[in-house]
Amino acid sequence: MSGARYGLRVLALVGIVVLGVAAGIWWSRPKDAAPQRHPAPELSPRQLAELLPAAGVGRFRSREDDLDRNSFLAAVQDCAPVPAIQQFRTTSSAGFASYVLDADTPVQVAVVRVDRERVAQVQDALRSAGNCRRQADGGEQVWTKIARPWFGDVSALFTNTDVTTGEQDVLIIGGPVWTFTMSGEWLVAVGAYTAPLETVAEIYPPLLERFDREVGTHFLRPGESRGGCRPANLAIQDLPPGALSDQAVMVLQGIHDMACQDRADEVRSLMSTPLVVDDGSTDDGTSVDIGDPGEIARILETRGVYRNGAVQYRLGDSALVFSTLSSPGAKFLTWDAYVRDCATATPSAARMCGPDPYGPLGGADWRQVLAERGCDPDPGLPKPVQHAQFQDVTGDGRPDAVLVVSCSLAGDAQLNAVRVYDGGSPPESPRLIQELLGGDPGPEGRGLLPVAVMLDGGELTAESWSWRESDDHYRPSLFVIDRFHWQEGTFAPVSREVQEAP
Repeated sequence: MSGARYGLRVLALVGIVVLGVAAGIWWSRPKDAAPQRHPAPELSPRQLAELLPAAGVGRFRSREDDLDRNSFLAAVQDCAPVPAIQQFRTTSSAGFASYVLDADTPVQVAVVRVDRERVAQVQDALRSAGNCRRQADGGEQVWTKIARPWFGDVSALFTNTDVTTGEQDVLIIGGPVWTFTMSGEWLVAVGAYTAPLETVAEIYPPLLERFDREVGTHFLRPGESRGGCRPANLAIQDLPPGALSDQAVMVLQGIHDMACQDRADEVRSLMSTPLVVDDGSTDDGTSVDIGDPGEIARILETRGVYRNGAVQYRLGDSALVFSTLSSPGAKFLTWDAYVRDCATATPSAARMCGPDPYGPLGGADWRQVLAERGCDPDPGLPKPVQHAQFQDVTGDGRPDAVLVVSCSLAGDAQLNAVRVYDGGSPPESPRLIQELLGGDPGPEGRGLLPVAVMLDGGELTAESWSWRESDDHYRPSLFVIDRFHWQEGTFAPVSREVQEAP
């Protein structure tokens, strides 16, 4: 019995010694040693594709898994961070997919495991990437680096703007959003076309949540894209559905990005005619001093507010105003006012700083109002108002509405005219004061198409296209300028000038 007790004592003593040694080893380990990282798993392109959402999940309406690697590389070459793109070019295990979201928005997704020895290089490239421009069909594509909270360990966000320069004009419209995000050794690139950055932020969690869960990445960990401008704020307060088209919203992004990159000529090209500035109005947009374009970018990073047809951005004592009504020519959106110092501006400019720049008639349902004139009210047709100016011409202190109208009437007829409405009448039933140029045969008897109107006190100038007999319908060769003067309650004609179309 005593021998058994002795053996138990020896075993207990040995156990205590072993535990002590183990505890000593644990206690003496380096305190800042990082936990051992397991190597990222090898995944085939098919396995990568299976980790991405299937068609019909959430906003992902459809999906294709045969996105061509070369198509992806062509979309991002010259501007995306080179070390990142090199991984997709040389690594056979990269996975590619394309989606269509519920708003017919195409999305491209590319995922790759980065070579371990290149992880730091790719991360540095994402952090240090900046603005860029690349040649594109008919113009150039401008990439703007965006600084904002995002996802993953290291991220780089870019908004793209397509700039097309014509003979007389510059067309600017926001293009795709490209994001590059890393988690550990994994890199994902997402490109969304005709979509604001917020749309990409909304689809990121469902896009990568399964990847995080099954591979052990942290793509959805809160992070930040650093460097560049803050994004344009496209979430306009109180904006009615359909008041701005998707294209118009993308133009708004493009204006911000051009201003952020100090490209004053492009920013100026989207000014309305006339433009309301601190000292009144001007119809010569090329000579307007807009000061520091970066200030316009900063204004567009605040929250815009909609009121009666006007979208107004305010920063300090400066205001930037956009019309939700159509603008002349091929521009999907123009800015109507830039008042840098509201406190010292002239009365006509200071009115643009107020909460209701266009007055109640700016918010009238012009499609329904013009339906009473015979215009087709089908919302699927283009807006009947081509251009609009709101200014007090009657002298009662309330902005009147002067509209350039083009719409289809019954029997294949067309209404092309300038219509003036009384700002003192209710927006539910605006009172027509006068219709100008409606049915005008033009200088050659081939018709007249008003496209823009300018107001300066009691002076009204209307600009129109017109045709010679030999002209193609879509290429009028005449440019007509009609001038009117307000007297005794109506606009009386003053002069007509006919020029060769530019």
